[in-house]
Amino acid sequence: MSAGKVVGYIVAAILLFFGILWIWAAPANENPWMTLLTGVIMLTIAIIIIVVIKLREPKPEQKVEIHTKLELPGNMNLERLKCRSCGAELSQKSVKVVSGGVLITCEYCGSTYMLEEEPKW
Repeated sequence: MSAGKVVGYIVAAILLFFGILWIWAAPANENPWMTLLTGVIMLTIAIIIIVVIKLREPKPEQKVEIHTKLELPGNMNLERLKCRSCGAELSQKSVKVVSGGVLITCEYCGSTYMLEEEPKW
């Protein structure tokens, strides 16, 4: 806690104490309304000091974690890509995206073709 907060809380506590004391003493005084008003002003200033200290406290950082879950349909099978010409398994080096289409180049036989997605219906 910083020194400013400590001083602020001490001043607010003193004002609260004397504000309540002035309010209690108001009926016994020869000018009760002025004593009552002084007590209320002290209480108000104390409350304002406490509120200002609380509002200036830094808020704790919130950590946001986003989790995504991919659910595949039941009839989905994961298969390795094979060359249409020679049947060799293709690696990631064989696949390139060109103009929005997937271009396959076989490392073994050198054939090149575009991968086409078949409709699901």
